[in-house]
Amino acid sequence: MEQNFNTPFIFYLTLEENLPKTFYTFDRALKDLGFILVPVRIDQLQTLVASSDQNQIIVISSVTDSRELKMYNEKVRGLLKYVLKSKRLTFMHLSSFSKINDYRLYSLKKNYYFLKYPLDARSLSAKIARYHDLKSETNVRWPGGKRAGLGAVA
Repeated sequence: MEQNFNTPFIFYLTLEENLPKTFYTFDRALKDLGFILVPVRIDQLQTLVASSDQNQIIVISSVTDSRELKMYNEKVRGLLKYVLKSKRLTFMHLSSFSKINDYRLYSLKKNYYFLKYPLDARSLSAKIARYHDLKSETNVRWPGGKRAGLGAVA
C-alpha cells in the first residue's frame, strides 16, 4: 500500500461566498501545525468524501451570529444526516447557539462533535491536529494486533 505524505487538509464549511473571520483565525492556527484549511460548501461535501484520498476528512463548521444561524439551518442542517453517513468524515460544529447542537441525533455515529464558543483557536487546532493523527494512525494500523516475537532460543 502506497502512503501519501502530503500536507493533510482540514475542511471549513462555508455558509456564504465571503469567508468569515473565524476561517482566517483557524487557518493561521492550523497552518502553524502543518495543516491546510480548505473552504468547502455543503453541496461539495458528498463529492469530497467520494473523491478524496485522505483516510480521515475533518470538517469544521462555525456559527457565530444569528445570520449564520439562519443560513446553517437553511443550507446545512437538512443535509447533515446524509453527509455523516460516511465514517471517514468527522464534523466539528462550533457555535454559541446551543439549540443547534445535534449531538443527540448523531451521537451513535461517533463522527459529530459540538463545541460551544468561546473557544481558544490555538488549543482547539492542536486538539483537531491530534484527533487527525489518531484517526490516521488507526486507519493505518494492522487490525490483527501485534505478532508474537521469537523469544530467546536456546
